[in-house]
Amino acid sequence: MPSYDVVVIGAGAAGLSAGALLAKEGKRVVVLDRSPHLGGRAMAVPDEGFTVNLGGHLIEDGGSGITKVFEHVGKELIHGEVSNDMPIWENGKGWGSIRDRYTDRTELKKVIKALVETPYEELDDWDDRSLREWIHQYTHDQGVVDLFEFISVLECMTDNWYDHSASDNLYVRKMHFEERNTAAYSCWPGQGWDGIWRDLADAVTENGGELRLGTSVERVIIENGAVQGVAVGREPKVLPNEFFEEEILTAPAVISTLPVWNVLDVVPRSALPEWYASQIEFLAQDKFRIAWLGLYLATEEPVTQFHPRELATWTATPSTECSGFMFDQSAMDPSCSPEGTHLHVMGAIIPGAKGRDREWCRATMEAFERDAEVMWPGFAKPIWRRRHLVFEPSFGVIQMPGLVGRYRPHWRAPNVEGLWFASETFRSRGIGTDRAARAALTCVEDYLGGRIPTFGDGWRY
Repeated sequence: MPSYDVVVIGAGAAGLSAGALLAKEGKRVVVLDRSPHLGGRAMAVPDEGFTVNLGGHLIEDGGSGITKVFEHVGKELIHGEVSNDMPIWENGKGWGSIRDRYTDRTELKKVIKALVETPYEELDDWDDRSLREWIHQYTHDQGVVDLFEFISVLECMTDNWYDHSASDNLYVRKMHFEERNTAAYSCWPGQGWDGIWRDLADAVTENGGELRLGTSVERVIIENGAVQGVAVGREPKVLPNEFFEEEILTAPAVISTLPVWNVLDVVPRSALPEWYASQIEFLAQDKFRIAWLGLYLATEEPVTQFHPRELATWTATPSTECSGFMFDQSAMDPSCSPEGTHLHVMGAIIPGAKGRDREWCRATMEAFERDAEVMWPGFAKPIWRRRHLVFEPSFGVIQMPGLVGRYRPHWRAPNVEGLWFASETFRSRGIGTDRAARAALTCVEDYLGGRIPTFGDGWRY
């Protein structure tokens, strides 16, 4: 019966970060994932000469998060091409740059100064209020408000102004202003999305850890309020339908990176306090999922407005109420498409519960694709196309007021010794893969009983 110090469930950004950090600290760790592929929701998939990135499109870390994780485990996260302009689409007006909206930079500077001077712990008090409410303490300049809120559409994929949570958004804005002197910092991983997961996986094994892909965790074993290990599915050896054929991996600690909508499939609900399990179930509702209709279009010429590496956004397309984003992925990484082509990735953000309504999704996707031709005439005749519904697995829990920070389940399971949740759908801060890596760091340091010096005294969640 194999024995470990820690079992990590999931080989995405959080799981690989946790595994690499623990292995570096000399722990006997195994990282398990039911998929044969690395990366979880941020995997890159080859498709007819193109590389389609299913979830994590850009890294939004100024240097203190997932970049530091790589540094600590002996790897380098290469910051490749950086995003540039932000075109904004308005129905009836067309395209304009976000820079044209905040002409009075003194108002923007007032907000930046206030944010940089605000301690992170004070931002925690804004978990249940909107981003606009916080900004209005310092300015009512609509251009400044627009800058922050359109970034929220790109990063947090929320729609209306009252849906943009203050605390979650301001944590990231504060980091980016302090570390990169810009409101938003997005870069392409220089080694590619498949490369960053290979690098982290190598860091796990090179430091003595173990990685097992294609291994499904059936349940976390909890006895007398303490973790004993996990049971993993095993291929039947005699009959094709053997009942509950399992392999037991013993360990006194488990770090799960499963999202709220999957965690109770493997963690016995009866082992958790009712109030805590109910928190998980509340956030796991379909209506709180971030979901979008992904559209990948390839053209022979780039289709952009102001700059090849721009990130375009909008709050509604000509015929739908969907907010969304678009950028030329090939401008970030030419290797993702055949020579002489440009692969553009875009998403129409949809209400999470609509992700189960396939007919609605199909009709909305067709409308969105027609709208794309109106917004960018260059998409009228693409040379390649893929449609992708991002719902299961979902991108995450939507970052609305009352659904972030202290309103999410804590990352340490109450009443269960040795169980942590390093998931961006639990209590965490940040954006995408960086958020997941920071969640992993939080749990690893708690398991170790102290901070890892590489990461200094900066904020943890």
